[in-house]
Amino acid sequence: MVTTMPRPSPLTEPADILLADVAIRIQLSQTNYYRAVDRYRAIRNWIERDGSPLRDDVKLFYPQGSMAVGATIASKLRTDEFDIDVVAQLDLPTNAPPKQALDSLYWAIKGEPGSRYHRMTKRRTRCITVQYEDGMHVDVTPAVRRSGTPDRESVIFHQRPEEPHDRGYKPVANPYGFAEWFKDKVPLDDAFAEVFEARASEYDLQVFARAHSDPIPPQEPPSRKSKAVIALQLLKRWRNVQYDARPGRRPPSIMIAKLVADAANGTDRLSEELLHQSRHMLSMFQQEDSNGRLLHISNPVCRRDILTDRWPESKQDQDLFIQDLDVLVENVERLVSGCDMEEMQRLMVELFGEKPAMDAFRVFNERIGDDVRSGRSRHRPDLGGLVIPGAATGIGASSASRATPSHRFFGGERHR
Repeated sequence: MVTTMPRPSPLTEPADILLADVAIRIQLSQTNYYRAVDRYRAIRNWIERDGSPLRDDVKLFYPQGSMAVGATIASKLRTDEFDIDVVAQLDLPTNAPPKQALDSLYWAIKGEPGSRYHRMTKRRTRCITVQYEDGMHVDVTPAVRRSGTPDRESVIFHQRPEEPHDRGYKPVANPYGFAEWFKDKVPLDDAFAEVFEARASEYDLQVFARAHSDPIPPQEPPSRKSKAVIALQLLKRWRNVQYDARPGRRPPSIMIAKLVADAANGTDRLSEELLHQSRHMLSMFQQEDSNGRLLHISNPVCRRDILTDRWPESKQDQDLFIQDLDVLVENVERLVSGCDMEEMQRLMVELFGEKPAMDAFRVFNERIGDDVRSGRSRHRPDLGGLVIPGAATGIGASSASRATPSHRFFGGERHR
């Protein structure tokens, strides 16, 4: 008879609890998720209104990128601004000039003076942006289906609006196929997903109660996520911190998502998954760099769709990111291997920014204090600190809060 060891509870160690709470604070709340869905549906209806230059020409309208895989995070460090990416598949010829396709969608959304989106619409190089007063913006990318190719493989359009004589070009892309591939590669770990969903839902309810928002529609919560998706959100947040004050492009989210999916869900704990993914990403960049190449990644369902087509543009770009990744791995190793709460707080502020990290620690400390005062916790010197019985399933739930014993979880020094 073969016996299997039970897997550890998903969120009991302080580092895992706090990483989950940081992720909850940077992702779309349920309220904002449903608001985003309502907004992109409203934009589609507007594009197809009577008098629109694209009336009856929108064949499909669907989310892409982070929204499609459940990994949207705030795009700014100090404000809750969210970028929502959607594709408008248009009934245009594939040989339509890029400027024509982009301008047609721009005017279809912008509309006449005084109309709902007229003052909110901006033409970009590959998309049209609708900017809302609350900081959310929806990027709509026009696309034309390529016949005889896999589902939703399309041409998209690239043309700089500030250069009217630039003819532009038409990359091939399949963001829908990538999202389906990603979800297949990163299946849910039900035990983790249930715990994280409960924790996120309770946080959302607390925010909802403070904000007096409109009622949330009775739909399935969007917070059932695997450890790898949470790690992806944390990695994107870390990238935003690194590039907040740097000029130029940031490493693209879709590139990070591809690397995360390639190495997904090989661990038991969230902090271990974050370390595993950080090491994997570093090794991929180091391998290409050692061979004198820039990292080149294509969409696994559409080889002509190059996910690194605009970054890295130079060896300097790549070398800087490798330096960032090296420090990231070192810091996450310290979180996993064991450090006191003061150092853990310092590391998480450095990695993910002051606002979400400090709020996560504040709530964590308040919860521990409440448990001490209520007698639900007790001091165990033999275990190295404070122990609160039970698994951390919600904001107010009991949780293990002992300091993780100091050790090298993976053993020895890091391999360079």
